[in-house]
Amino acid sequence: MMQDATSVPNEASPDAVACAPVKRSTRRFAVVGSGASGCYAVEALLRQDPLALVDVIERLPTPFGLIRYGVAPDHQGTKAVVRTLERFLANERVHYFGSVCVGRDVSLDELMAHYDGVILATGVNRDRKLGVAGEDLRGVLGSGAFASWYNDHPEALDASGLLARSRQVVVIGAGNVALDVTRLLVKRRDGYAGSDLSPVVADALSNAPIDAVNVVGRRSPGHAKFSLHEFRELARLASGRITLDPAARQTRFDGGEATTALPHEILALPVSDAIEAAGQPIEPRRAVRLCFDLEPVAFLPAADAPDRVGAVRFVSRSAQRESDAGRVRELTLPADLVVTCVGYDFHDRFGLGASGGVMHHRDGKLRERLYVVGWAKRGPSGAIGTNRIDSHAVVAKACAEVSLSAAGDGSVPSGIEPLLRSRGLRWVDFAGWKRIDQAELDKAGPDRARRKLAGSEQLAVGSLATP
Repeated sequence: MMQDATSVPNEASPDAVACAPVKRSTRRFAVVGSGASGCYAVEALLRQDPLALVDVIERLPTPFGLIRYGVAPDHQGTKAVVRTLERFLANERVHYFGSVCVGRDVSLDELMAHYDGVILATGVNRDRKLGVAGEDLRGVLGSGAFASWYNDHPEALDASGLLARSRQVVVIGAGNVALDVTRLLVKRRDGYAGSDLSPVVADALSNAPIDAVNVVGRRSPGHAKFSLHEFRELARLASGRITLDPAARQTRFDGGEATTALPHEILALPVSDAIEAAGQPIEPRRAVRLCFDLEPVAFLPAADAPDRVGAVRFVSRSAQRESDAGRVRELTLPADLVVTCVGYDFHDRFGLGASGGVMHHRDGKLRERLYVVGWAKRGPSGAIGTNRIDSHAVVAKACAEVSLSAAGDGSVPSGIEPLLRSRGLRWVDFAGWKRIDQAELDKAGPDRARRKLAGSEQLAVGSLATP
């Protein structure tokens, strides 16, 4: 059942209470964030507490977080999980409040006063830094910022200008995100068919004058974190153009190497011509070269623009060991664009305490009636399905601990809607999201899965005006 605040009475409104009083056996929860971990928390609340009422509060107009704005646009099979997650948001006991930011529109303390329990599913919200000199030069981007751009996140920085002048690209990282970035950079335009890549982004990627993409892992091939499937997808795509840095053949395999076929398939790649100095070209155009065992030590400015990146200097990681001090290898790669794919970090915007990229908690509990799930709890790790296991465990703890004491007069807490109305704020409810969803599908065209609306368009299509 879809909710529409213009047609479905809210439990907190006088009419709703008069027509159908709710017994105090009912608890009202807020879930802040509607990515995978948030949606799975909703599922768990619906399953574990048959009387629970759940308000989902999302700062963007649209739900699904990194599934919508982080997963590569040509991986629609992965994004299809939203069809399952959407069923949880469509439940009649759930209300969705999009375009409502906790910390801006309402405070966390106000939220706690309007719910029996609150579950934070805010994820991690910034790219991890390498802490290397020159990292702030123009043209050095984190993978989160780059993925937000190619996924049309409403708050993304426009990378089109950077791509328009990029011949040499360096991607730092050896995980699936690094291969996603590389694949989108080297794909032909017809390879975007069936994706939700926008025409503006497709034009920028297709027209970029890229000659080469160097993918640099900081450890040996045996420590590569990308999946065999992702590697083979790139290898098929770049058949005849993907090569291996010759030094990787001599890289020592340390203990704890992966037992899959991945490192062996990497080492089976043809060896590229050695590139030991900035400026030496790679052929053919948009060739991909995999390098390993290289630690970035400096981002160097371009000769003609001191505020812009021009190269990256690396030092062999193994050569930093005392036993290998006599055979130090340095490598400087030209770079008009650098994308660092080294993970994400947590910005503690609620002031609840965080370290090591995660919030301070005890088995998901932050304080009385306040819990955390997902990446904000355990760091940016695991597949989408990992969030289900994690969220269900934390919700079980919350359901066991949260009492019916938030409203001292015995009534069900009002939830956030009366507060939003009193402040004249607008939001996007579930029916509004479905209007956005349908508009994007209608605009898709014959070769796209959808055409995302911009942030202002989303609000125009989906938001409710306050009375």
